[in-house]
Amino acid sequence: ADEKHPYGHARIEYIAGMIVSFIILVLGLQLGKSSFDKILSPEETVFSYVTVGILVASILIKVWQCLFYRRIAKTIASTLKATSADSFNDVIATTVVLIGAIISQFAGFNLDGYMGMAVALFIIVSGVRLVIETANPLLGLPPTKKLVKELEQRITSREEILGVHDLKVHNYGASSCFATVHCEVA
Repeated sequence: ADEKHPYGHARIEYIAGMIVSFIILVLGLQLGKSSFDKILSPEETVFSYVTVGILVASILIKVWQCLFYRRIAKTIASTLKATSADSFNDVIATTVVLIGAIISQFAGFNLDGYMGMAVALFIIVSGVRLVIETANPLLGLPPTKKLVKELEQRITSREEILGVHDLKVHNYGASSCFATVHCEVA
């Protein structure tokens, strides 16, 4: 916390997650456009075992990244979930490219544009979900019933408190929560 931000700067993670979510969405739209162009004007694909090896290595690295970011996001309650989803999208995209290249090589039919369109749709849906997921805490979510009950029990455990009402809980980041309540006394 500082003078201008009395509740701290923890919400910046939500903003960073929102930026990553929009980047994912834009990349999905761009991939969709280029895939549509490839469907209309297919280009010859070049197949090599070196390319296959690079794609497999890329998939393995991105799987590791996805799991790493997801574990950190759970450990520190961070918005790295969006970054994990981005790595997962890369795994899906690269896997589809690999499958498309192999099928195109042996079937003699160029699937590049169609596979790209499928990946683009997946990425766009993922991006929309992430935008909603990162926007919700910024807009303000209601507290859980468990938290409300716990707070009410702690407050009314004091004998001078007869009851509570107008409990409001504000989230200022994954680990920063403030509450106000009206307490009834004799």
